[in-house]
Amino acid sequence: MKLLDFHIDLAELDIAMPGEWPSAAKALCFVLVAATVLALGYLVSIVDKKAELLRVERREEDLQGEFAASRAMAAGLANLRARDAEASAALAEMIERLPLETEVPALVEDITRAAMDNDLAIDGIDLGDERQAGFYRELPIAIGVVGDYHDLGAFASVIASLPRLVTMHDFDLAPRSGPRNLSLTIEARTYRYAPAMHDPSPPAGSGPESTLPPLE
Repeated sequence: MKLLDFHIDLAELDIAMPGEWPSAAKALCFVLVAATVLALGYLVSIVDKKAELLRVERREEDLQGEFAASRAMAAGLANLRARDAEASAALAEMIERLPLETEVPALVEDITRAAMDNDLAIDGIDLGDERQAGFYRELPIAIGVVGDYHDLGAFASVIASLPRLVTMHDFDLAPRSGPRNLSLTIEARTYRYAPAMHDPSPPAGSGPESTLPPLE
């Protein structure tokens, strides 16, 4: 059959009576319908597979993020435990340096001796009111001494290196006349372990295990 005749035959086909079409026209129509169905099925399948692939890729990214976070947490756990142990040791050392209430007179005596050893004249050493602060109590001690610059510096160094914990605050250095040409007033603060308001001393066996919760 020539191509021209084939086109003429297609133009003469009656859509309402496909049963009377020539065999070639029926075969061609079947092939076109089958190809169309297969193409649509393939496209639908590809769309579904692409959507599933996108879901799997997103899930994979989520799992990779969770794995990276878990790995970082596991790697940091050892460091956290080491830092916790260091903090516990530091707390235990600090508690050991906190004087008991009965040791405050001895601490005042140490401050007086430090002033005398560094050729300072004492204007006054006055105990303030004790204050509760967390698991410890804080006692301010107002100290007034006079001397030269180097002796005052040596005195402050001695106070800072006392075996019991003493911190210094509110420095006030002023000139004065006389051989000791400077006056120094400071507030020294000493501390004692007292987790309860009326507990005068730490309980037996107190230490970092009793004050810091362990890491799980």
